[in-house]
Amino acid sequence: MMDTNTTIETMNGAPRFRGQVLNRIYRVWLFRTFLPVLLAEVAVFSIILYELAKVIFFQRIIENAMNVFFQNPSHIFSFFVWAFVDARFGIKVLVVAIVVALALVIRQITQGLLRYILIRQNYFAKVNKEIV
Repeated sequence: MMDTNTTIETMNGAPRFRGQVLNRIYRVWLFRTFLPVLLAEVAVFSIILYELAKVIFFQRIIENAMNVFFQNPSHIFSFFVWAFVDARFGIKVLVVAIVVALALVIRQITQGLLRYILIRQNYFAKVNKEIV
């Protein structure tokens, strides 16, 4: 015959234990998977931006973009498109590399934040309760 007190203690202790395990798993994932990849992506992104900054005079581009934006805001998109089209091939490659690197960094950061939020809200324990 099963003791009901033992069953209640086990059920009450399981979510706390599961939360502790999930927090440890999250920490391991954070330090072994997330941070090294994020740091590598930021380093590559920084190197690409540094190389691009040596080739392009950003202050002039920003001044021209601000002039276009304040004179005719609807033409700002076409300004950036034509600035890209009229650029040299090497600059186009660097710009595409920056866009890709920035997308990877943003994806990595949002993935980490989402996992952190799910762990902090004890989401996985709530899902298991709904299934049972």
